[in-house]
Parts: sequence; C-alpha cells; structure tokens
Amino acid sequence: MPASARLRPRITALRLHEPRALIAARMDALRPFLARDPAVRRAMLARLLRAERRAAMSGVGYDAVRHAALRRLAVEPQTFR
Repeated sequence: MPASARLRPRITALRLHEPRALIAARMDALRPFLARDPAVRRAMLARLLRAERRAAMSGVGYDAVRHAALRRLAVEPQTFR
C-alpha cells in the first residue's frame, strides 16, 4: 500500500433514513412555494432544476435529495389542495 493511501482516512457512509421518505418529505416541503398556475410552476421548476444541475457540476451546494424532489415535482400531475 502506498504511503499516501495510509495517510488518508477511510470514507464511510451511513444512511439514517430511507431515500424515498427523504424525497417525499422534501417534495412536501417545496410544494407550498410553487405557483398554482401551470406555466409559472413549470418555469419555476425549470429554473430550480437548472440551479441544481449547475451545483452538481461545480460540486458546491449540491443536494441530491432536493434534486430528486424537484425532478419528481416536475413530472407529477398538478393537483390543487
């Protein structure tokens, strides 16, 4: 094993919640802030998705759960409550 590999700490991952539950919770949190008009809603979601893609490319401020929630909100049929 090279010396540089011995000096780096191991990366470990731990998931405390199920991804589907996290995404559903984030969708519920984002819904009140989306417009009711379908055209405005689509434009808002497109803008937010562009921002997430830019963050993913730069690696700064990217949130995978938010990205997944926005993607699912963009394709879900709009219902008014």
